Amino acid sequence: MFDLIVLVLFLVILYFTIGWLISLNIKVFSYLDFYWSTSFLVVITSLLLYRPELLESFQAILLCLLYAFWSMRLSTHLFQRIRKTGEDSRYLTLKKKWKIMYGVYLYGLFIGEAVLTVILSIPLFLLSIESLTLFNFLGSTLFTIALIGEMIADRQLKSFISSKNNKGKVCDIGLWKYSRHPNYFFETLIWLSYGVYGLDMERPITFIGFIPYIIMLYLITSVTGVPAAEESSLKSKGEVYRDYQKRTNRFLIWFPKKIIKHILIICLIGGVSVKELKATGLDSQNLQAQRIEKVFNELRADNIEILNNFYDKQALFIDPIGEHKGLDAVKDYYQGIYQGVEDIRFEFSDIVSNGNHHVAVWRMILVTPNLNSGKPVILYGNSVIKFNESGLVSYHRDYFDMGEFIYEHIPLLGSLIRYIKNRLKGPQ
Repeated sequence: MFDLIVLVLFLVILYFTIGWLISLNIKVFSYLDFYWSTSFLVVITSLLLYRPELLESFQAILLCLLYAFWSMRLSTHLFQRIRKTGEDSRYLTLKKKWKIMYGVYLYGLFIGEAVLTVILSIPLFLLSIESLTLFNFLGSTLFTIALIGEMIADRQLKSFISSKNNKGKVCDIGLWKYSRHPNYFFETLIWLSYGVYGLDMERPITFIGFIPYIIMLYLITSVTGVPAAEESSLKSKGEVYRDYQKRTNRFLIWFPKKIIKHILIICLIGGVSVKELKATGLDSQNLQAQRIEKVFNELRADNIEILNNFYDKQALFIDPIGEHKGLDAVKDYYQGIYQGVEDIRFEFSDIVSNGNHHVAVWRMILVTPNLNSGKPVILYGNSVIKFNESGLVSYHRDYFDMGEFIYEHIPLLGSLIRYIKNRLKGPQ
């Protein structure tokens, strides 16, 4: 095996040297990424020529095909991107840094990539002529899932960016709602699949087939992929991306941050068991909408304390009557207006939600001796409500007609307001 590895290393270095000479001639070093992705085809070709018996093993051919398919898909994408955009900013920075010697130093980078290719090909070097195993099946299945996931993530991002309406916005749809870098996440799973594919419990050496996964996981999450993408997004989108960082996982595909906290809050104010919540399968957005309906309809003068689990301590509440800053001020306001209320009910015709932002359209039926001689008062309005990352309301604004709510039910003044409204409507 040692002779094979030395031979492959020599051929891969030769391939990268040719690539470096071409890049030096056209002065575009972004093609290094293209040469790296295609260099695995050199490894596969060399391996099959050196060990022709592998051509008779479906197990060996399948792993070679998995490597080759990944290589061709990535290299095609990279080649098209480089042809379109030219030199990458990373290499422009290196050129400025290394000045006249940049060609020599970049050759060292090319050689480093050649060595990396050989190391990442370890599962190929471990191939044996055996029949298919359970690990072969698991590995190929994981590869398929990862590849499809990466393709979906790429397509969702491309579709989002292509829309003019999304200029300056952050892609937080589909898989991007659950991870800031779902494409990179699935990319690492591809390397994990190679290790799983070659695993053989009777050959402990096959465990080193996971080395490529460990290396790529580190490089993607800590060196080249995620850090560079985060830095670029922060520069181009600023606070919009910082807000996205707060609510979305960095790498792993999982529920949005704070969802567990949201669920616990719902349990506290609604008496709903965690088991029941799991059964609903609702996301945090729907849970927030349910909380709005629940608090609106359950709040009374004698249970104002339920607002402790609904509003943030620094919450801002605004309605046509006034503005109230802070939880205590909001509670005092509700305590005052709910005094004497015999019954109040909110019927929600719609709640439009976008992440933690909600617009609720409602009809309120109020019974109080202080208005309309104790007869039901019907008021139409809507509320704009924003939740913070702690799952509490930080902003709440109600919109409704004060005349319809109060003034029209005051003797004489009410008649005057109704007369003015009818006059403004014009002839029917």
